[in-house]
Amino acid sequence: MFKPAVTDTVLRLFPNLKIAYKDQSILMKIINMVLFFNPTFMTQFATTVGDTIYYPTASYINHHPVSAFVTLAHEIVHIYDERKITKILFSILYLLPQLLFIPALLLFLISWKIAIPIMLLCLLPIPSYFRMVFEKRAYMASLYTMNKLNIKSHYHINIREQKDVFLQQFKSMDYYYVWPFHHLDKEFDRAVEKIWAGERPYNDKVFDILDQIIEVF
Repeated sequence: MFKPAVTDTVLRLFPNLKIAYKDQSILMKIINMVLFFNPTFMTQFATTVGDTIYYPTASYINHHPVSAFVTLAHEIVHIYDERKITKILFSILYLLPQLLFIPALLLFLISWKIAIPIMLLCLLPIPSYFRMVFEKRAYMASLYTMNKLNIKSHYHINIREQKDVFLQQFKSMDYYYVWPFHHLDKEFDRAVEKIWAGERPYNDKVFDILDQIIEVF
């Protein structure tokens, strides 16, 4: 578990936040079956559902404290965004366009010959603009957090190398090819330059929150 100072600060800012573990969660095991295209979903990714952040295992935070903390910062951005636009709207936007599979079921009332092709089309890895925006915000916040930790605790996290790792997520099957276009490369390059210059990658009060948590790490 995180240091008490970190936990206390996070709970003060997000009173409903909970930490859970995928290997102990029936929900995560079900989601893992749905996300068959991401074989590392249970072991290498944290996932936030509502106010609960699911880490792979209970020992993950102890064995990878810095990585777990950067992940916490990433997921807090998602929770912050949820809080701004409501959980329901965030979830709908995040899951589009694949979420259209559900209303497409109504097409069976007309004809299965129409319903099945449209449902299959909805399930294809079609790029998701809103999911890209949410993940871009969170990954840039991750880079910001890494740089802050480098300065505060004299870590040697390679920000540029991590940036390339994050960019690959947008173009890989792990994120269902959420945004396989190259314009994000320049956006992340500009974000890294801002971070190295001591600036925030984008203007948002979420960084005031992250600064408070980083301070007690």
